[in-house]
Amino acid sequence: MAAGINILVNDGGAPARIMKVGNAGADIDAGCFVKFDGTNVVVTSDELPDQSNAIGVLFVDATSGDPASVITGSGLIVFLKAEGTIGAGNNLSHSDSGEAKNAGIAATDQRLAVALEAKDATHTGFVKALLL
Repeated sequence: MAAGINILVNDGGAPARIMKVGNAGADIDAGCFVKFDGTNVVVTSDELPDQSNAIGVLFVDATSGDPASVITGSGLIVFLKAEGTIGAGNNLSHSDSGEAKNAGIAATDQRLAVALEAKDATHTGFVKALLL
């Protein structure tokens, strides 16, 4: 995770749940969308066949085999690890690596967040977003 980035920005207006939901199946960066695989292990959410499998956003970096803390809830403001160009107001889904993205979202993809600012050099590799 980039130095100085706190993933949860929430102002307290929406309840944030941070749960240890299982062990990480690999090293995963904070701010990625994650899911359970078939053996109750936390892995990054993948893109195919659909994007409705995300259970939340990883709160802190996770090391393979260690417990994974996941932020769940709606209306939360977080920093998401992101790829590509993202503008303020863009709907966000995620890539195969669990990173937020706007480019290439199909009509059938689940919208998981809305970008509250453009992805820029201020928070390198991250975008401030509202979870839906």
